[in-house]
Amino acid sequence: MNKNNINFQVHRTTEGTICEAVSGLLLLLSLIFSIIIMYHSKQVGGGMLIQTGIIAFCVVLILVLAYHPSTFNIPDDSNAEMFIATVRFLRYTAVLVSMLSLTITLSSFLGFLGEIVPSLFGICFVPLMCWYFFVYFKAKRRHG
Repeated sequence: MNKNNINFQVHRTTEGTICEAVSGLLLLLSLIFSIIIMYHSKQVGGGMLIQTGIIAFCVVLILVLAYHPSTFNIPDDSNAEMFIATVRFLRYTAVLVSMLSLTITLSSFLGFLGEIVPSLFGICFVPLMCWYFFVYFKAKRRHG
């Protein structure tokens, strides 16, 4: 556990609420499409329901962890900006993972090729990782 020296606490923000609402809406849409698929094909629909459930659990876990900075694996002497960047990264990751669930379900629903979904996720996630590292190291250089 990280025993941060600044006693950083994460508070509710409009940005956090929007990220949580968007994640929930995307997962709800994924669930709805999974149920529709299940009516057409129980085998495929069952797999989509399991996928949606697993990803929903992961998204909830990511969002819960965003409110517990003691779980972050960053240096003990980190400044507030580094914690803020990590919280934002976790929130944005939750939205992207929710989008992943919806795109997997939609690709099954519409019959798209399976290679498109991971490619789209990677195209979105790599810039997010680059943004996070840029902001994180910029804050580290500024205060370190």
